[in-house]
Amino acid sequence: MFSLPGHTIGDAWFLIHDGAAHCFFCTSPPPNADWHWDIGHAVSRDLVHWEYAGLALERGTGASWDSQTLSTGSVLRWDGRFWMAYSALRQGENPPTRKVHRVGLAVSADLHTWTKYEDNPVNERDPGLYERLGPVHKAFGQWRDPFLYAENDRIYQYVCARSKSNDRDRRGTVGLVTSQDMRTWKVGEPLQVDPVATELEVPQVYEIRGRYYLVFCTTPQRLLPLFKRRFPKHRFRRGDYSMVGDSPLGPFRMHDSGEILPEEWPVQPYASRLVRWGNEWVMLGTVAEGNQSICDPIPVTVTDTGIRAQ
Repeated sequence: MFSLPGHTIGDAWFLIHDGAAHCFFCTSPPPNADWHWDIGHAVSRDLVHWEYAGLALERGTGASWDSQTLSTGSVLRWDGRFWMAYSALRQGENPPTRKVHRVGLAVSADLHTWTKYEDNPVNERDPGLYERLGPVHKAFGQWRDPFLYAENDRIYQYVCARSKSNDRDRRGTVGLVTSQDMRTWKVGEPLQVDPVATELEVPQVYEIRGRYYLVFCTTPQRLLPLFKRRFPKHRFRRGDYSMVGDSPLGPFRMHDSGEILPEEWPVQPYASRLVRWGNEWVMLGTVAEGNQSICDPIPVTVTDTGIRAQ
């Protein structure tokens, strides 16, 4: 377990390199941490004991695009370097419902020293394809939580988004941006996903044994009534879910409730990520109860119907 005394810990993301796990996470001294995140860095050799390595990225200054807060991202090794995609807000875009999420990049040669890309932000919501706000219980704009995934010569960036589908139940989706050089990005049509929630937060895609798994998190307030009615006796909670597809573009289908952890699991992390550690897949996420922390690794099993805790 990893915690940082005197600081909050928000969403976290991971990269394994040379036998070490690198954890990057949103962090800030309280109060008002949600709007004042920087990105911290910790390193582990066993996914349990972590050494804090300081801040990897700090908020911008003045009127820069990331001067209000940095937010959830991901790291990918590409062309001999490490690239971090992250979302951010500009200071002064008030009220909160007017805040615009954009995506930028930082690059590193060693995972410790990061330089923000000079042409940030590299992409933002296309208003012709995606709407800015949905019917959610928090005034968060869409186009956030970028996840980088590479296959062959193409880089995919998945983001939490709302489509402009005529069927409002299908608007909670995963936005898609593609690139072939990590610098020039093209916003595309959203993925085809089953209608589950008004927002699919922190979306990720993993290829495991020839199948593709969409992992995301959401809250009971965001779950669609039509989805919850399928499970009339089930008590939904903040948690992580999975869908299954046949390609990195889907379509992605939900099997049963899609929940990765059962209700009785002793810890209930949120915004979790899958990590390949040796020959096993495990899940790591942020536990909000008490002192916020990154949980110890949770072994998971992968099947044709989704991802479940072992």
